[in-house]
This record gives sequence, C-alpha cells and structure tokens, in this order.
Amino acid sequence: MGFVVNTYRKNLLRRFDKDGAIPYYSPGDFPGLSCKEGSFKNSAGVEIKYFTYCYAGCSENKLILFCPGMGPGHTAYLTEIETICRAGFRVLTLDYTGCGESGGERLTSANAPTRDIMELLALLDPCGEIIPVGHSLGGYTALNIARLRPDVKRAVIISGFVSISDEMMGYFKLRPLANLVKKYEIRLDPEYGNADNRKYLAGTTDRLLWFHSTDDPMVNYRYNAGQVISLNNPNIRVITVEHKKHNPNYSAEALETMNAWMGQYKRLISEKQLNTPEERKAFFADKPIGRMTSQDPAVISEILQFVK
Repeated sequence: MGFVVNTYRKNLLRRFDKDGAIPYYSPGDFPGLSCKEGSFKNSAGVEIKYFTYCYAGCSENKLILFCPGMGPGHTAYLTEIETICRAGFRVLTLDYTGCGESGGERLTSANAPTRDIMELLALLDPCGEIIPVGHSLGGYTALNIARLRPDVKRAVIISGFVSISDEMMGYFKLRPLANLVKKYEIRLDPEYGNADNRKYLAGTTDRLLWFHSTDDPMVNYRYNAGQVISLNNPNIRVITVEHKKHNPNYSAEALETMNAWMGQYKRLISEKQLNTPEERKAFFADKPIGRMTSQDPAVISEILQFVK
C-alpha cells in the first residue's frame, strides 16, 4: 500500500499555485464582465475564495456552477467561464482547498472540492436552477454534486471520472491497487470518500452530458466514459471525441499550440536555459493566451444548448 498511496499523495495531494510565468486571463481582460468575490471558512477552518461572474442582463433563473480541474485555481478556466457568461448565464466558481487564492497547505483529498462546494452552496443558498459544469477533477466533483443535491437535475462532465478507483485504474491497471487509493480516500474523508457514483449513474433520472476523448492520458476513457456508456442509461448522453486528449472542449489549434509551447517551455527549463523568473516570463511574452485556450465551437454549442 505504501508505494501506491505515496505515489498518489505526491501527484495529487499537494499545494497548487500558479506558475507566475504562464499567462492567465483576468476578469479585466473581458470588458463588461462583472466579477464579485467572496470568501468563507470551510469546516476545516480553511479560507475558501469564491467568485460570481456575469454580464449585464444575465439570466437570474439559472446558475452555472463551474467546477475547475486540479490546478492553480479557476482563472485557468476563464475562457470557459467567460464563454458561458457571454451566452447569458451567471457563473459561480471557486478555488478549492490548497488551490489558487484559497488557503490550505495542500489539496487534502480528491473529495475536498466536493466538500468545499457543498458547504459553499449551503452558505449561499442560491436561487434558481443550479447546473454544475466541471472538467477533470471538477467533472468528478460536478458528478458528486448532482448525486448529493436533489435540487440538481442536470450536469455537464468534461473528461471526468466515475470514482477515484476508476481514475486510478488508468495508472495502476489492477483493481486491487486502484481500490487501495479508494480506501485511503475514505480514511481521509469518511463522509465523501465513499462515493457510489456507479449506482447513481445506473439509475439516475437526472440529465447528464459527458464529453471524453478516447486518447485521454489523464482520465482513462475505458474505465470512465466507456463504463458510463455500458450502463445504457437513456438520461446520460456521452459524446466521444478523438485526438483531443484531456481537453475535448479546446479547438484543435489550441491543443496544438498549448502542447507545442508548454512542451518547449518544460524542455528549456530541464535544459537549464530558463533559470530565472524573468527568463521564464520572457518566454511567454510574445505568446497570446487566447491561442492556447480557444474553445471548440461544436462542443460549446452542445453545452450551451444543454444548459438552456
């Protein structure tokens, strides 16, 4: 168990902050986009920052709950958030424990985002329909929120996983090893770590829209979207794409650009050619972030039609 759990802890249960050299959008990059910030202390005493985005005249009868993936906070997803806002929706999002602008020495478990969001929703008690939309770890979190809250009747999962053991199958290949991580998660969080999303997915009458690329190297298609397809639940629509890896919502140009730039960036760092913060910032100085984050119009159209 030691090797499996230590590998898991090293790669997932750590602090996630922005690399100061990599450009990120900010709300000010989108004229007219309103961003209201708030914070609260969760049940573990960690300060959690949350954010509500919208344009003037947005719909008040629906709230899109955007669940970020594992990483340095919600600003890595501002392109997605702004695109949803531009379609006339309010978007509520947050930085999880140990991520971005929120406190915490580390992400404490794969279910910490679920706990943070459940406590945030209990605090805000928002009006109107709540529709979770999440990517990767956020997709798993969106799925949890749909299962846990009776008032959530629709959710969008992008490159998400069914359970932590199903996610680990993509790495360890053996179910007993993957289940060790599940047992560890239950120890970390007895309330949320024992999620049974397979049972929920098999019988739910909620409407779910799931996107997954067959070549996803981070969340294995076979053990997650493939498993969902095999359940034959007519309320769940799985849209399978190819050659999009872990970002089926990105355009082909964005994926090509991101892979090229980030690959070169990491190579230059490993070769000791970008040694200072100034040198690393200079690498991205002539690289517009929009080329790395443009969305696939077909996928975005499917999401917006679904939430409407």
